[in-house]
Amino acid sequence: MLLRRIFIFVCFVMLGVTAFSQGRMPVCGPYSQFYSKDSLNIVTFGASTVQGNPDPLNFQTSLKSFLENCYTGKPVVIANHGIAGENTTQGLLRFDKAIENKTGFVLILMGANDAVQIIDGNEKLSNTLSNMRTMINKARSRKLAVILGTIQYFVETPGRTPAARLSQRRNRTIDMINNGYKNLAKELGVRVADINSLIGKNKQLYADDVHPNAKGYGVISLMWFDALNQEIIENYLSPGIVQNYPNPANTFTKLGFNLPNAARVKITLYNIFGQRVAVVFDDYRNAGYQEENISTEMYAAGVYVLHYELLGHKFSKKLVIVH
Repeated sequence: MLLRRIFIFVCFVMLGVTAFSQGRMPVCGPYSQFYSKDSLNIVTFGASTVQGNPDPLNFQTSLKSFLENCYTGKPVVIANHGIAGENTTQGLLRFDKAIENKTGFVLILMGANDAVQIIDGNEKLSNTLSNMRTMINKARSRKLAVILGTIQYFVETPGRTPAARLSQRRNRTIDMINNGYKNLAKELGVRVADINSLIGKNKQLYADDVHPNAKGYGVISLMWFDALNQEIIENYLSPGIVQNYPNPANTFTKLGFNLPNAARVKITLYNIFGQRVAVVFDDYRNAGYQEENISTEMYAAGVYVLHYELLGHKFSKKLVIVH
């Protein structure tokens, strides 16, 4: 009977993983093609949710697929430094080794075990926040981009039984830890992945009283994915352009370009003989991916070249006009 139950559980887990992996990939913005680094190197650090519990569930597998799908041609390396049962004091003891000789990003998700120990009187909230501050500062001193995750709730039991009251007290402590994490992140200037707000107290995302199920881990991977993209958009994009569309163009075409910071953008149209036809765009834009529509009605049908000048860089794209 026990073996049968184990077999059923494993089949259920794998079904969940397969169902999620075959689901729709998250949307990739055009910014992904302007990522300025050669690879995405990520350290994930924490306790059991980072380690992956119950085995074989984890968020790293889905996160790696999401990133590889969007940042094509860029190797994605995700290191798993999760150890089940640890609190932040124990995590701090091994944090230096986890980030040694690492580059890129570090995702920290830790504190649920602290909440249990705070309730039991064996830990203090101030110590948890001090440990997290130290970890963040250690990572930043090594030029790693830190993203701090808020910890998910324990499954809360309604009522006034001792077990119900304990779950409620733990979740109030989770709220205090997360509020402390958010204030700390604001003070130190690091990004927050608000996992707690996305998962909430939705029991359908849990495998047990604290660990996510397959869908729950998928939700966590989406939150990390968005936070990483936001960090990349703000700090790791290079200037560049995309192919104008539609091309061939009849009455208009859309020009797309990316700016890592505010700048003047000048776009000049040349004919196939290299003669300047017109300056089709010359203005200032803020940082980020930009799109501008230009009219092509006044130009004769033919093959042209769009010449872009932005932030000291020069790019060219072919434009075909048909009428």
